[in-house]
Amino acid sequence: MKGIHYIAILGAAGLVLAAMTTRSVAQSPGTGAQRWEVGMIKWDGPDKLQLITPQKSEAIRLFKTGVTQPPDIHDEEFCLTWAANKLAQEGWEPVNLNATRILMRRPVSR
Repeated sequence: MKGIHYIAILGAAGLVLAAMTTRSVAQSPGTGAQRWEVGMIKWDGPDKLQLITPQKSEAIRLFKTGVTQPPDIHDEEFCLTWAANKLAQEGWEPVNLNATRILMRRPVSR
């Protein structure tokens, strides 16, 4: 009698396991992973920035364009923050950074 109970329990567990594996999907069919485009902000000197995106690549002399640096702020941090805020207005978000670079990304519409 015990053998029949074990077989019935194993059979029920097998059915449940089979139903769970066939019903569970990570994503709905037809949708792929999110696609991103990336850009880079590079501080390249006292007031020189490089903004590199798929659409354009430009070097900017920030203080020569009329931007004024507040007192008691390092020019490196000020320039990188200014550029990150500029790209954020275009939909870019920061992903990673180090002392002289910020990696940015934004979603690509299909």
